[in-house]
Amino acid sequence: MDKHTVFVKTDAGREALAQRAPGLLPRLRSLLIMVDGQRPAAAFDAASGGAEGAALPLLEQLLAQGWVRALEPERQPDAPPRPVPESAPAPGASDALAAWPLPDARRRVARFINDQLGPMGEAMALKVEACRQEADLRALVPRIREALLNYRNSATVARFDADIAPYLPTA
Repeated sequence: MDKHTVFVKTDAGREALAQRAPGLLPRLRSLLIMVDGQRPAAAFDAASGGAEGAALPLLEQLLAQGWVRALEPERQPDAPPRPVPESAPAPGASDALAAWPLPDARRRVARFINDQLGPMGEAMALKVEACRQEADLRALVPRIREALLNYRNSATVARFDADIAPYLPTA
């Protein structure tokens, strides 16, 4: 493995996060939360102690446990393609976007927050999961965008706006 390898969470990794697996120690959990299929291994060094290569041993542990996997070399360009949301219309389909049902929207927004912000986004994710009406979820969108901008960057906000916001139910 080298510092340019890009990792993605496996189903087992997402399950380990959800179930708080006993072998998922705090440093490993924090790193697993940050794995997003877009950043190379070197990008995690600052979060793992700051020294060059500090994240590699932790990523190797996550890999050995089956919680992450490396993307194939042909899938690791400078900007890897983003997966299309499951409920997104097919290319060439009608311009009308099908909104996700509220429970599905809550789950997807909370997952996006957790994947992007990790423990820093836990309070926001809990607020999203507590939404019982579509208007409540829509009212949180500006705060979600602000948190993503403050803790990540404008590219993350743009990804939220492209992949999540168009499919939120309307009030």
